[in-house]
Amino acid sequence: MRTPLPWYRQGEGSQPAVCRTGWERKLSVPSHHADAPAPGPAYVPRTGWPAWAVLPGGVAIAILAALAGVGVATLIAMYLAAQSGAQPTAIETLWISIGGFLGFQIAAVLFTWLAAGMFSSDRAEGLALRTPRGGWKVLPLSLVPLFALTGIWTAALMWLQPDAVIGDLRPFKEMLEAGGIVTLLVLAIGAPLSEELLFRGFLFSGLAKSKLGLVGTGVLTAVLWTGMHAGYSVFGLIEVLTIGLYFSWLLVRTGSTWVTIFCHAVYNTVVGLVLYFVTLPPPA
Repeated sequence: MRTPLPWYRQGEGSQPAVCRTGWERKLSVPSHHADAPAPGPAYVPRTGWPAWAVLPGGVAIAILAALAGVGVATLIAMYLAAQSGAQPTAIETLWISIGGFLGFQIAAVLFTWLAAGMFSSDRAEGLALRTPRGGWKVLPLSLVPLFALTGIWTAALMWLQPDAVIGDLRPFKEMLEAGGIVTLLVLAIGAPLSEELLFRGFLFSGLAKSKLGLVGTGVLTAVLWTGMHAGYSVFGLIEVLTIGLYFSWLLVRTGSTWVTIFCHAVYNTVVGLVLYFVTLPPPA
């Protein structure tokens, strides 16, 4: 019969102490010498797309989505013309615009999702659709700086340049009055999903592998995203660029596009609801 070893063995440095009894239990002795490994960055690009190809790929997605939007808008216009036999009314024109936006958004999500799986990529990982670092509790916390920044900016503009703010918001007010819940869904769901997946998901993951690094990629994707809002005033474009830079920072800090999608969706929902219930002054 083998004699059991003593219950405690002193190891070298951080070596675990071992107990060998009839139950083969193991006890570990915490190390006081080895430093704990530093956590890695929250955002790591995980796409098979080469850096040089991702920007042309993003342009192709945007073009295909735009063609889809034009196609949907054209079909709606043809249907309305066949029903009335006359030029579309103002309300019908707004519905054509709403349909075009919706077609673009659905196509952008679809083409981005398909493209994200190319070059042996995992779609969800490539688009950073993962649990954010810090857990889901970071979602409400991420809204605080967003609404603080935009609230101060909008309040200042309403005092200094009210016409610019109202001019940027009026088209959305008109679409909300015409389309109601459909327009709100376009703003609150379609825009956040399509834009975040394309810019902070697809483009960011590929460009971050280039010499731009995370900072350069954050700035570039924010500028490109701002370019999608070219119809805004200069003041509106500054606000969009600021939000884009903040979303890039959020992505790098949390490692998850779910955070930017959430912030984008909540922000658009709040703006849409406010616009729906307030009355804008008539255009000059």
